[in-house]
Amino acid sequence: MLKQIILLIGPTIMIFIGLSLLHNVLVTFFLFYGWLLFIPLIIINWNKENSNRILIPLSKKVTIVGVVSGLICLIAIYSFVSIFQSSVLEIPQLKLLLAEWGFSGKKVLLLVLVLALINPILEEFYWREFMYSRLLAKIGNVTAIMITSIFYSLYHLIVVMEIFSFPFNALAVVPVFLAGIMWAIFRYKLKSIATSIISHCLADIGIMLVYWYIIVPS
Repeated sequence: MLKQIILLIGPTIMIFIGLSLLHNVLVTFFLFYGWLLFIPLIIINWNKENSNRILIPLSKKVTIVGVVSGLICLIAIYSFVSIFQSSVLEIPQLKLLLAEWGFSGKKVLLLVLVLALINPILEEFYWREFMYSRLLAKIGNVTAIMITSIFYSLYHLIVVMEIFSFPFNALAVVPVFLAGIMWAIFRYKLKSIATSIISHCLADIGIMLVYWYIIVPS
């Protein structure tokens, strides 16, 4: 039980240390993605039986569902922020915050590529495969989906509390939670994390479009 709790809360602790304590995006990336990648593969010593069960078949149905759901997320994210930006964002303060975190200068492009491409792969691998598979046998499908989605949402709360104005900072984590449930259902129904990776990637691209076309020009 203790091991499961540590595995569930670990990514949030990494984000808290990197952003809230050290105020550095680059350090946060190393801590957070290091946890997502190396904990399942090395520290936990995930056995070959589990590693061989990673579900990533890329069929036509898997691709279509991933692309359509991802585009819906992308359009929803960009449209919402574009329409309500004056209410949900304090852009001058946000720019100062991003500069304080080190999200500026020449390394921005690299950080954006990590967020748009590497982040979806590692997050889906960790939450919708590694943690979901560990919990499924112990607590069943529905509870496993709920718990992984809750803890997936938890570290996003740290970020949105800094970025959005109240009450949108509290409400912003709700679609993250719902997306977590959606991607977990895709994994369960389609027997593949490829769907959720594609969808998640497009959703993150929506966030990056907000950064490039709404935040940067302001």
